[in-house]
Amino acid sequence: MTDPTAAVPAAADDSGDAVPPRWGMGDAALAFVAGIVGTVLMSVLYVAVAGEDSATTNDTGLIAATLVGLWAGLFGMAWRASKRKGSGSLATDYGLRIEPRDIAVGIVVGLICQFFLVNVIVSLFSLIDNSVDVEQQAKEVTGDAGGLRLVVLAPFLCLGAPFFEELYFRGLLQRSAVRRLGSVAGIALSAMAFGLVHATGDISGWSSLALITALAAFGAVLSWLAHRSGRLGPGLVAHATFNAITLLALAATN
Repeated sequence: MTDPTAAVPAAADDSGDAVPPRWGMGDAALAFVAGIVGTVLMSVLYVAVAGEDSATTNDTGLIAATLVGLWAGLFGMAWRASKRKGSGSLATDYGLRIEPRDIAVGIVVGLICQFFLVNVIVSLFSLIDNSVDVEQQAKEVTGDAGGLRLVVLAPFLCLGAPFFEELYFRGLLQRSAVRRLGSVAGIALSAMAFGLVHATGDISGWSSLALITALAAFGAVLSWLAHRSGRLGPGLVAHATFNAITLLALAATN
């Protein structure tokens, strides 16, 4: 078991001496900005090619294009930081690796978080406001898609989202924050950022706060898994399981 207090493994220079990574919070911020820029550029490009009629939030192609733009920015800057300021290995710098045992652990964690953790948090907020509803967020992300459109989006949300989001939030951002702020604050920052970026404009009030809290709590679990194990494998599987259950629920209601 990896020491949970261990820092990012240091690379070795030509002499064989350990060299600590130089990437940090600034690179995480730059990656986030690059993701936003990528999202905008891909959205504009898609609309220019597909036509003005495609500029709707429920257009499957537009959703896929914006995700590709976001992920290209996040991954590109994480890769650049690793190459220029780290070991050059995503596995060494960010823990991007998976072991066989991570599959079982990840599936169990994903199921518990989806069916217990999130439901408990939403239920608590429902005691304050019985109109709390967080399902709108999932519908917005998929453009309220159903049938073939949902099948098309499934690989993006069940494979792409877990990979690129875990690389960024639990890899680049969290490891930078832990080195700068310490374990507890670093994990808290990563978890809160994860919850906040998943908030949508279509829900507000207590529903919005319930959604942010639930996803931040899920993010905290993923962050703890990454920090405790020293790799992203368990969180990748848990995240994929969590998203797959959400898509199955959407498919059942469409």
